[in-house]
Amino acid sequence: MAKSPWRKAIATRLHAARRDERGDAMVIWCLGLAILLLPLGGISVDLWHTVSEERSLQSAAADAADAGSSGINTVLYHSTGQIALDPTQAVALAEQNLAQQPGLPPLASPPTITVSPDGQQITVQLNTNVHLTLLSLVEGNDPIHIVASSSAAPRASGP
Repeated sequence: MAKSPWRKAIATRLHAARRDERGDAMVIWCLGLAILLLPLGGISVDLWHTVSEERSLQSAAADAADAGSSGINTVLYHSTGQIALDPTQAVALAEQNLAQQPGLPPLASPPTITVSPDGQQITVQLNTNVHLTLLSLVEGNDPIHIVASSSAAPRASGP
């Protein structure tokens, strides 16, 4: 008994449909992979941005503290030989250094610059907020608060 032409046509179409479904699985797998990689991309972009801002802020604080540590009280040094900071001059030098630094992230509050009571150390503290990009969809619009602090002490130069 010979197969009827309509049965042969249906069998051919079913076979062709099975062949086409193989590509559908690959498309679904690729879409699933893309959906899984999006959060990982968001984490990496936001983490890198946060680390970059923290490094920049820490570097700025260290540079400002080093600049402020050169504000030595020359009157005290010449009269007693003791090395101590002049608080007014040290704070002014640190502020001047911060003002001249390129690429400083926007600060969340004015810098806190303090000189220890004995004049042996200056501390610079900087604050900024880093806003999330891709992860803000998940985490919300709450920024990450970063605080960078650095201290420096005056030191004698020469022999």
